[in-house]
Amino acid sequence: MSAPHRYLFVAAGPDWGRHPCSLSHIIGVVVRNHPVIWINSIAQRSPRLSRRDIVRAVHKGWASLRPAPRRKHNGPLVVHPRALPYHRLPSVRSVNGWLIARQLRPVLARFGGYKVIFVATNPAAVALANSLQPDATIYFCMDDYARMHDSDARLIEVCERLMLARADATVVTARALVDSKTWQGRRPIYMPQGVDVAHFQNPGPLPAALSALPRPIIGFQGIIGARVDIELLEKIARRFPEASLVLVGREEVDITPLKRLPNVHAVGPVAYADLPSVIQVFDVGLVAYRDDEHVGSVNPLKLLEYLALGQEVVSVPIPELAAHEPHVRCARGHEDYVVALEAVIARYPFDPADKARRLAYAAAQSWEMRARDFMGLCDELVGKPGLSPPAKDRMAGARQRTGS
Repeated sequence: MSAPHRYLFVAAGPDWGRHPCSLSHIIGVVVRNHPVIWINSIAQRSPRLSRRDIVRAVHKGWASLRPAPRRKHNGPLVVHPRALPYHRLPSVRSVNGWLIARQLRPVLARFGGYKVIFVATNPAAVALANSLQPDATIYFCMDDYARMHDSDARLIEVCERLMLARADATVVTARALVDSKTWQGRRPIYMPQGVDVAHFQNPGPLPAALSALPRPIIGFQGIIGARVDIELLEKIARRFPEASLVLVGREEVDITPLKRLPNVHAVGPVAYADLPSVIQVFDVGLVAYRDDEHVGSVNPLKLLEYLALGQEVVSVPIPELAAHEPHVRCARGHEDYVVALEAVIARYPFDPADKARRLAYAAAQSWEMRARDFMGLCDELVGKPGLSPPAKDRMAGARQRTGS
């Protein structure tokens, strides 16, 4: 029997630790047994002349001057990429791929004999895949990026076609993405969200400022941006004046009128390490996105995090939540949503047996399980005995199709 492969993972995703995503959670498990180099965000659009973009560009430029990658606690080696933030031009993308590959070269030299797996959430990283020439490339698609607010749809559409052709496998986190990310008959692998069960079922002490709030507490956690239905949240606060509405997350849109309501409490951004201790106060967790065509490709991380705390959940109708239907109540339209929430609150205080069932359900959706599936895919791509043909054969076909 042959020895197991030694893997080196090179992952390109959002900035490590800034806003956890599906891939960072999986990598957090993988790094326990395999070395990982994590490349912070190379952006999905060109910067604009806004205060936010200028501050972020300065921060990323300064970080890229650090002489060597830094390991984050027990996590991966984190690299701040040296790249030009203008990916629309093919020549710039190629230069960026070369620059980052050159930046990685001293680190990669430490891992001779390892199988290199490159995995990216950003399709603009396709040029880096071409420069690195890894043993396998995985495109890890977590959303319909071209439809996201504040994205460069044209850039993403161009880069995504190249990435789908270049990748040896595509992973999607929502079934609605399977058809749109199929490339020349090669269908993506569906890998749904998971949850760090131990993290959420062992929260720290509840912040004193939240412990005295009137019950029940209705809560929303996550980025409060263009995707969130602020009007719906305002209607909820007004319909249930004796309850508390707690908002946990970075505010990317103006919610001043909402925060003026006496029963609304905005906590602001909370580090992932502290998230369970804050949102454990929720009695009901909300998934309150705008009910538009984009919501069909969403698979919200927050759902399983609510369930891992045993909380009731009310959501707008999202196709991906059908699998969790016994544990989440969905309603379309503001009035029906508020009526559904009212029916849930009418049962407060909630039955401990129902809470136990939600906890048990979440425990079966762990990131460890998702990481095992991910590692199985990697074994398949590098041609472990008894599995699929080596990725290099499919890579050759991909290069012929793209002319590279």
